[in-house]
Amino acid sequence: MTSDPANTVTDAELQAYADDRLPADDRLRVEAYLLKDSGAAAKVAAWQDQAEALRQHFAAGLDEPVPAAMAALFTRPKRGEIILRQSLRIAAVLCIAVLGAAAGWWGRGYVMPSPQVAALPQEATRAHLVYSREVLHPVEVTAQEEQHLVNWLSKRLGTALSVPSLTAQGYALVGGRLLPASSGNHAAAQFMYENRQGQRLTLYVRSGEAGSDTAFRFSSDGPAAAFYWVDGGFGYALTGETGREALLPVARAVYENLTR
Repeated sequence: MTSDPANTVTDAELQAYADDRLPADDRLRVEAYLLKDSGAAAKVAAWQDQAEALRQHFAAGLDEPVPAAMAALFTRPKRGEIILRQSLRIAAVLCIAVLGAAAGWWGRGYVMPSPQVAALPQEATRAHLVYSREVLHPVEVTAQEEQHLVNWLSKRLGTALSVPSLTAQGYALVGGRLLPASSGNHAAAQFMYENRQGQRLTLYVRSGEAGSDTAFRFSSDGPAAAFYWVDGGFGYALTGETGREALLPVARAVYENLTR
């Protein structure tokens, strides 16, 4: 069985997608490909994780003061000053070249999201960790009143919401609740799902997302992991404590359901 070249995406295109350098038509084609190829989606997410780790590793060093021993070199007598300065310049150029090459390689797939988008998984994770552990009151409105739940939250967020079905992934809707948010009309919706083993996932929906940053991203905070994205002015984050590999196919199912 031969593959259709139109449905094939190269690593170069995946990197350009992660860097947000693709035209709109090509982005749609790559996003459709990522929804069908979990390996490619995981590869893009891994590039982002590597670049973020590198960025965090070097962030603290950028603000460190110049070591006293190095500063003293510039206060020596003028004798040999020109040679010293030239040597230091050469050393600095070499250092920058080495660090730049390393950063370019490890961070080739990473693009910093806007501060507003970066806060999306943090809000979703906090809400998940609070309510997913509730036994008696995990939701405000249960799945038995799903239509009322959808109508209520749609009115509060100012859009017609839909609740993705995750039955095929082994999760049933428990219900949902209204939450505060840091964007849009300052309201968010949380829908909770549960499987037969008692594991819970939450889908966080937030309004008022500006820009066109629709990249499918991964975030983790302790035991909780989240896949998040922006589409049509709304931010979405699927959060769980099942591990990244188990969460990815569910997140792809939610993404596909909501972007049809």
